[in-house]
Amino acid sequence: MIYDINYFNRRYHQIESDFLEIMDFIHISDRFGDPCYKIGSSKLMDFCLKVGTEIETLFREILNDKKFDSEHDIAIKRNNQNIDVYKKIIEPKYELRRYSLFVKPIKVEIFPFIKFESKTPEWFKIYSKDKHNKLNLIQNWNMMHSLFSLGALLLLVIN
Repeated sequence: MIYDINYFNRRYHQIESDFLEIMDFIHISDRFGDPCYKIGSSKLMDFCLKVGTEIETLFREILNDKKFDSEHDIAIKRNNQNIDVYKKIIEPKYELRRYSLFVKPIKVEIFPFIKFESKTPEWFKIYSKDKHNKLNLIQNWNMMHSLFSLGALLLLVIN
């Protein structure tokens, strides 16, 4: 890895701080169907781009680790990285789908990578599809996606 874990740990805390600042304006609840999770905004769009690029960077760094050198066609996969490669190569070793986080303020357990072996998380689909179209991202990205993507980033950092 190019950067040590402290770099990614610091970045996580900076991004978490951004999320907590957003929570000053958008309060979250223990029911994901509540209106607070359906709000889109330019602040959330900025958060999406920040957390999404950090997650992609971490996935790239993880895949470039020598522990994956023995994987079939790893050079091709490293040159053509995408979420499907991460699901196929990283998921079997890390089992991200099994990890959950308990969100203390709302007393809810979340699974940011639920069914990751076979499904791309909704928050990643939206980030990936709309990251180059900010107007769409404002409409499609919401507080729930922010919460789950922040959880995903934490899981990648601590693993």
